[in-house]
Amino acid sequence: MDPKPAEIIQMCVEQFDKVLEPYNCVQVMATIQSLEEKGIAKCSMPSALPEYRHIMNFTSGCDWAELTYLQYAVPPLMVLCFFGNMLNVLIYGLPYFEGSSSVHFLRAKAIANMVFMFSRILEVVHASNAQPLSYLEPLFWKSRPYFMMVSNISGTMSTWLTLMVTMETVMCIMTPFIFRKYCTKKMTWIVLILSALAATLLHLTIVIVTDVEEFTQVKQYTHNFKKENAACWFLQSVFRARNNQHYEIYRRFYATTTMAVSIVIPTIAMLVCTLLIIKKFTFKNLGETFSQRRKCVIRMTVATTLTHLVFEGPATLTHSASAIQGDNYSYLMCLLNHGNNLASLVNATIPFFVFLFCNQQFRHMTVMYIKAVIQTDQVKRKSYFSQAGMRCGRMSRIETDRSMAETRLVSRPSNV
Repeated sequence: MDPKPAEIIQMCVEQFDKVLEPYNCVQVMATIQSLEEKGIAKCSMPSALPEYRHIMNFTSGCDWAELTYLQYAVPPLMVLCFFGNMLNVLIYGLPYFEGSSSVHFLRAKAIANMVFMFSRILEVVHASNAQPLSYLEPLFWKSRPYFMMVSNISGTMSTWLTLMVTMETVMCIMTPFIFRKYCTKKMTWIVLILSALAATLLHLTIVIVTDVEEFTQVKQYTHNFKKENAACWFLQSVFRARNNQHYEIYRRFYATTTMAVSIVIPTIAMLVCTLLIIKKFTFKNLGETFSQRRKCVIRMTVATTLTHLVFEGPATLTHSASAIQGDNYSYLMCLLNHGNNLASLVNATIPFFVFLFCNQQFRHMTVMYIKAVIQTDQVKRKSYFSQAGMRCGRMSRIETDRSMAETRLVSRPSNV
């Protein structure tokens, strides 16, 4: 009578102290039996031999591209992303932006960018080690679906927040009365919570359809080539993340839905909104209609949207291929996928630096804020913080003038 799968698993646990799939367990025992019949015994010090095999290398497929950017590009991007987005969060909290609903979206986007970037931290550590580490391999692979889920949630949130702030700017320009009615702080928080919930429910699919499998192989080791019968065997494990074939239709539906709601639709909508902003409202006429604060926020919005379109737009091609082909990626599509991943990391890093380049008011606030942080004298620190919240070129007083559009609507509290 053939043993049951549970009995086979228990046999492997007792013999190898590993929980293996029944088929893998039978393979291992058959290989060991064959080697021992040839006089090859178990290695006397298996702990000194590599317990895991590092499946990523610089020559296999397009792994070299992923390893290269993980080792050399991502670490400096992480540093820049942290300091840039953290400064964004702090500067958005200055009194200058008080009352602007768009800034709440920009602040949430900065936080999402940091989460997106640092969800790759284990990938960077894993890629930086040429030899596998016994404690890192199981941690990296078993947590991989969850980190992928967090990465996709934060990436989707960043895209949606960019779209929201762009649409809000269009409403402010084209329908200011509707903008004031609906773009309130309360509505902003409702939209943020619902968006986070929707993104989480969407990307929970990754944990469901992704299986992390551990395969154990029997390897031979020869410690002295000049001596006969010097070979011995030891066990070595390798991890692989694979799509569960039982959920293939579900996975393709998820890939198609993600492509639509996270890339294609937001990209087209942002492109249309940006064209409307540029066509309807040229920056040279902003001073006649909007306040200095609104001009600052609009410039930041347009800069954010344009950089997103440049760095995230090409991802449409790769996601389309993923939805159609599944795991059957060509070499070129694999390279495009890694290129899109790197572009997404760059997009999460550069908003702060784009704002510095494009916006004089933002440069002024950044300089004053940094001076305040590094200043030890409390009086000067308070003065710098006060200047950071003032209009550029008018640091002697806080801007109190309202625009023509805001004055007409003075009966309602401003949300601009």
